[in-house]
Amino acid sequence: MATELQKRARDADREPDVDALARTLIGGRSAGRCIKQLHACLTELDSDAPLPGILDQIVHLARWVCDGPKPPSELVEDPAEPAQTTRLRALVRALAAYDRWRERFAAVLASVLTRTSGLRLFSEMGLPNPRGLGPETADRLARRLLPPPVDETDLGGLVARMFTTEKDAAWLERVDSRLVTELMVVLGDKWTPLREHARDAIAILVTRTSALGMSEDVRVRSPDGAVRESPFFLLPTAPLESLDAMLDECRRRMALVHSNLEAYGVSIDVVYRLEVMERCIDRADAIVPILLASTSDLERARRARELAASLVRARLRDRSLRGVLGSSTRLLALKIIERAGDTGEHYITTTRKEYFRMLASAAGGGFVTLGTCALKMLTKWGHFAPFVDGALAAGNYAGSFVLMQLLGFTLATKQPSMTAAALAHEIHELRDARPSKVDHELDDLVTMIARICRSQLAAAIGNIGMVIPTALAFNTIYVRWKGHAFLDEETAHHVIESFHPTESKTIWFAALTGVLLWASSLGAGWLENWFVYRRLPDAIAHHRVGRWIGTRTTQWLSRFFAHNVSGFGGNVTLGVLLGMTPVIGAFFGLPLDVRHVTLSTGSLSLAVCSLGFDAVRHAPVQWAALGIAIIGALNFGVSFVLALAIALRARDVGWRERFLLLGGVLKRLFRSPREFVLPP
Repeated sequence: MATELQKRARDADREPDVDALARTLIGGRSAGRCIKQLHACLTELDSDAPLPGILDQIVHLARWVCDGPKPPSELVEDPAEPAQTTRLRALVRALAAYDRWRERFAAVLASVLTRTSGLRLFSEMGLPNPRGLGPETADRLARRLLPPPVDETDLGGLVARMFTTEKDAAWLERVDSRLVTELMVVLGDKWTPLREHARDAIAILVTRTSALGMSEDVRVRSPDGAVRESPFFLLPTAPLESLDAMLDECRRRMALVHSNLEAYGVSIDVVYRLEVMERCIDRADAIVPILLASTSDLERARRARELAASLVRARLRDRSLRGVLGSSTRLLALKIIERAGDTGEHYITTTRKEYFRMLASAAGGGFVTLGTCALKMLTKWGHFAPFVDGALAAGNYAGSFVLMQLLGFTLATKQPSMTAAALAHEIHELRDARPSKVDHELDDLVTMIARICRSQLAAAIGNIGMVIPTALAFNTIYVRWKGHAFLDEETAHHVIESFHPTESKTIWFAALTGVLLWASSLGAGWLENWFVYRRLPDAIAHHRVGRWIGTRTTQWLSRFFAHNVSGFGGNVTLGVLLGMTPVIGAFFGLPLDVRHVTLSTGSLSLAVCSLGFDAVRHAPVQWAALGIAIIGALNFGVSFVLALAIALRARDVGWRERFLLLGGVLKRLFRSPREFVLPP
């Protein structure tokens, strides 16, 4: 027995060859590639080497753990465990078995930790730039395009070289905490420099959070109270032992700020600041338990591996433009969609009275649209410079759309993008419903979709059903006044040919118009959000002009703009997009044009009036009529699908809820198709 102990002591004190390491780890079997590479990594350890060489030694060993050869079956304790865990266990066993390697590894680790700084690793890596979204975007773009500077004293660079992929982060997150504890015990207490860096990083993180939390934009959205009582004010002076509780209080205060964004409006800058604060709090909260003396070794190991995994993921995200822009604009998009959804609820009819009111409102929109068509033709005949032509067309469209809004009329193609946002809100509620209420919520959703379908159909019928007779009446009056039709024969033929579904680009232009219709709904939501964020209703109500026109007038103007600003934003945006898109396309040499179903119907009606009603029996007019039907389908379909897709993503609605809804709609459609066409 004594001889065996002496032999083990001699083995532990000397540097083994590959066969000896194989006998220690897997018994008598010869060493494979995995054992040979581990032996090479441990043999090259040298704490007296220059810092770049020491860092290379650490990287080689880390990459062997992450991407080394398949480990021998004798090392595998659980068939389901990752190969990285098996290789890490082999490393721990090798260090525990041989004192010289353990001492070398500990010396190398101590050399690295004393000659590098982990401050940037803990306080900067993967965290947004507190200066704002613009500088952060510029920094990330520079990191993607420019070669990174080499800083061998930055521990963050070493971590980036050790763990390079998302797969590495996923493994770190799942590695057994007991194995991590064994490694820390084997190496001994070499972590003092790293703990000091972590303490300094916490000081930076809480100070940054405090500064952002005390900024005016955040304070005005926070609950009332003394500044000195704010958790953000107290955060930098909180002792380490009570920092967790203070961070939780800051989180609660941030939740209240989020809830107040609706009342005060949303800006990218405010949302970005909240994102920076949340990430800083999360990072500090992950570091604190590791430093507390009351934390057990196993819990400290668990926290350390979770922190390591989060740092690796943060490093991978550090170059992502999509990540920083997506996280900063998501809430803004959500609030814009919510405002569009509030507007969309007005376009959904429930009763027969509302249904026929929608028909009448849409008929008024069709009447005004004919005037828009006539002014469009007059503008084209003026042969103005391209920009002037586009500006006049945009003014014509925007003016007619705003006139419809003020008169209470409806343009059918504006509905899909608005009603889609309202529908997404209801689908979002389905996700949060209890299982016992899912069927009831789903039934209500299907009913809402049926209402949207028949409301949209009523608006389309009203628009098209009125624009055609209005065109006939207008052309009759024009003939009696001028002695000839409004459109000459050449223009009429050109109009008819432009709507052919296969011999022109009508289908492409109609789909593009659907995109523009969807974009106009974002303009509506954005302008209303900006109006609220700048607190313009209060500013208008209390403006000094009230001294001359009276405060009752300014208060009326405040209510008027608050009620109509969303419509103004959407209508003007749509007018500019429809009018300027062909001009922009011509400027860049792109075949861009627009095809709006109501405007196209009006133009085709004027063309038929010019050629005579016998032209309806001819193929070109019939093809043009089919083209307009396709235009309508694409206008409605593209704008609705885009709006619904964006709204569902902004509200984090999963595929399960979407498929449930689709199944419910198909079931109701086969059972009661009339419900999708006429109100009960």
